[in-house]
Amino acid sequence: MERPTPGPGSPGSSGAPVLPELPLQELECFSVLVHQLHFGRTAERLGVSQGRVSQLIKRLESRVGAPLFRRTSRRVESTELGRALAEQVVPAFDRLRDGYAAARAAAATARPLRLGFQCAVYEPVTRAIATLPEGTARLVELPWADPFSHLARGEIDLAIVLAPCREPGLEVLLEFSRQPVCLAVSAAQRPVGQSGQSGQAGLTVDELAALPLIEPRGPAPAYWREANAPRRTPGGRELAYAAGAATIQEGLSMVAGTQRGLLLCERSTAYVQRPDIRFLPVPELVPTTLEVVQHERRAHPLAAGFVELLAAHVD
Repeated sequence: MERPTPGPGSPGSSGAPVLPELPLQELECFSVLVHQLHFGRTAERLGVSQGRVSQLIKRLESRVGAPLFRRTSRRVESTELGRALAEQVVPAFDRLRDGYAAARAAAATARPLRLGFQCAVYEPVTRAIATLPEGTARLVELPWADPFSHLARGEIDLAIVLAPCREPGLEVLLEFSRQPVCLAVSAAQRPVGQSGQSGQAGLTVDELAALPLIEPRGPAPAYWREANAPRRTPGGRELAYAAGAATIQEGLSMVAGTQRGLLLCERSTAYVQRPDIRFLPVPELVPTTLEVVQHERRAHPLAAGFVELLAAHVD
């Protein structure tokens, strides 16, 4: 009696050994449950519902042909077959996870996550970077007055910049670090400002309106300029800008040698301290915030993970 010839795509048609189809989802769920021995905690670990965990385990037991767990109203425990399967499956899944993480780290090192920033790299950002594998992130300083061009051209992967961003093709992933606004003035300038409730000198909008200011000089869009170098105070007082600067450092150098002032967020003042400049709060101005922005069509493989880490470290 002749044996039928295997057709195309059928087992054995290529002469190569055929592996059984592995139910990877079910096995991953099993490898977590065998450690947790709790359907609720397993569901939280996997990011699925408890019903989905029960469904996956029942499906795996159906495939294997025998129960892998004994369930009561009070506890879950592995059967003898479940323990035997765990001895093989759990180490294998650990190796798969380690191998996948190593491959991602190697790929990211070959193409680091390029992080653009304005003015300073704040503590939450440095803590998030420190959590990444060494060499997987590279910092790029962005001009004060050009927050989005480098990202739009693909020269960086994420921009950590002053809000707002409404640029076509760019998306905001995280907003953080809401900060009061301060004014940088020359330490040699005649005293301005008045004592606030905290005892720290502060500036009223009337005093601010009487000072010539320095604005960002560059291709930043008009709506961004209005938010970070406002032409009017919230109460309608007009503000006058007498000069422009491409970077914060350039602007501060202009401040030190003139009677002009420069607006910046309170947190930035800690990074740009100079003996010839003092910083005065302007409590009546709208606070600033930072945003993490990426290109909609050029997402770096580490971008989402970095933003998640950063979100865990922000105030």
